Amino acid sequence: MKRATACFLILIFSLSAFAVEEGQVMYVGGTAPGMAPGVIGRLDTTSETALIFEYSGNKLVIPYNAIESFKYSKEVTRHLGVMPAIAIGLMKMRRHSHFFRISYRDPNNVAQAAVFEVPKHMPRTLQAVLETRAPRTCKPYLPCAGRN
Repeated sequence: MKRATACFLILIFSLSAFAVEEGQVMYVGGTAPGMAPGVIGRLDTTSETALIFEYSGNKLVIPYNAIESFKYSKEVTRHLGVMPAIAIGLMKMRRHSHFFRISYRDPNNVAQAAVFEVPKHMPRTLQAVLETRAPRTCKPYLPCAGRN
């Protein structure tokens, strides 16, 4: 019984190792050419003209004026049954994963989408940057008006 309990605890603690670390961003999926889901990198928001995802010596550049919509969502990292969720909830807070979905048009005017998992401190900052630099007609959760 001790061995089974130890294995269970090791499994639970190792699951949190797959979470995005501070400062890292993971490309979860989308239609960006040449990108595979699970790529770890970082988002550079310092450019005034584009959001840049830097990974393994490469870059995915998303011009702010090409963004059609963006959406932030927060999801429970691990879904448990009712009883385990209550038991764990009494002992510690449940972990959440934070995602940004960005729809944009590439230089060939082809619709693209990118979903990024971001660390828990980043959503407010990234949302503020997108609201400020994306087209004025572009609002979170809604497609941007005036786009073809």
